[in-house]
Amino acid sequence: MKFLIVGAGISGCTSARLLADEGHEVEVWEARDHTGGNCHDEKVGGVTVHKYGPHLFHTNDRKVWEFLSRFTQWKDYRHTVVADTALGRISIPYSPVTERQLGRSLDDDEIRELIFVEYSEKQWGIPWGELPAAIRGRVPTRRTDEDDRYFTDAYQGQPADGYAAMFARMLDGIPVRTGRDKQAWREVRHDCDGVIYTGKIDEYFGYSLGRLPYRSLRFEHRRSRERLPHAVINQCNRLPYTREYDHACFSLENPEETVITREFPLAHDPSNEPYYPMPFGEGQALYQKYKELAAAEPGTLFLGRLATYSYLDMWMAVAQAMVKVRGILNQQPAEA
Repeated sequence: MKFLIVGAGISGCTSARLLADEGHEVEVWEARDHTGGNCHDEKVGGVTVHKYGPHLFHTNDRKVWEFLSRFTQWKDYRHTVVADTALGRISIPYSPVTERQLGRSLDDDEIRELIFVEYSEKQWGIPWGELPAAIRGRVPTRRTDEDDRYFTDAYQGQPADGYAAMFARMLDGIPVRTGRDKQAWREVRHDCDGVIYTGKIDEYFGYSLGRLPYRSLRFEHRRSRERLPHAVINQCNRLPYTREYDHACFSLENPEETVITREFPLAHDPSNEPYYPMPFGEGQALYQKYKELAAAEPGTLFLGRLATYSYLDMWMAVAQAMVKVRGILNQQPAEA
C-alpha cells in the first residue's frame, strides 16, 4: 500500500519508518524546509541549537527507547533546573535540596505560589484562578528524596549527534518533500491508499468550525562567550519571559561561544507557530467537534500534538504513533 505522511515531525517520522519497515510505500510532505518539526536542531558555530526550544528526551517506555535507539547513540544527559523566585534562585522541583537553599520548609500553598502561579500565568496567558482545575491541580508540589533531576524516568538522554541526524536516519530511503505549501499534499492524495496527518486539525478542515486556541513562543537568541551557570533558569516572577537556557548544555558541548535563549510565550496567530494546545474551556469543546469530523474522514489517521489537540511529550508522540500504526498494519497487509 502507499501512504502519504503529512508533516515530518516526530509523529510523522515515526509513522513513516514503521510503515516502510513493513514494506509499504511511503512519502512524506513537510511545509518547513527541514524535518523533525519542533524537535529540529542545527549547528550555529560550534554549538547545537534547539531552534524551537529545548527538547530533552526521557521515558519509562522501554519499547519507545529501543525504537529510537535504532537511529542514534545517546549522550548521558541528566536535566536539572533552577528557578528565580521571590525567595531567590532555587532548585526545582521542590525537594530537600530546595529546603536547604531556603533554610526552611514551605507548605504546599507556599510552593504553588512561589514556583507555579506566575510562571503558569505567563505560559498560558490566563490568570491562575481562571486556569482549569486539571492544570492547577496537576502541578507537582514536592519531592521527598535528594534526587534533583527534573525528570526521573528510567531512560534519559540526548541524541549523540543531534535530533536532526536522528530524524535523517529514521527517514533513510523514504522520499521527503520539504518546503511545500501546507495544502500541496492534497494534490497527490488521490494516488495514496491512506494518509497520516500530523498538522493542525482545524487547518485540515479549513477552519470550518473556527480556529482552535494555541499558545506560541517567541525566542530571543544571543551568542555569548560566557556560559549560564545552569542549563535552564525558569523565571517564576513577573519578568516577561518564562525561561532562559544555554544550548551548549543540552548536548554536553564546550564551544568557545554558546547560544543563550530567552523564551517569551504569546498567543498563536497565523504569523507564528502553534506550540501548546489549550484543551480546556472553549478550546476543548471546539476540538470535540473537529474530532467528530476526523472520525468520519475516510482513509486518514490523525496523529500528534496538533492533530489530536493534546499535550504530548516526545515519548508520548512516538508511543501514540506505534500504537496507531500497528492498528493499520494489523488491518492491511503489505503488497508483495
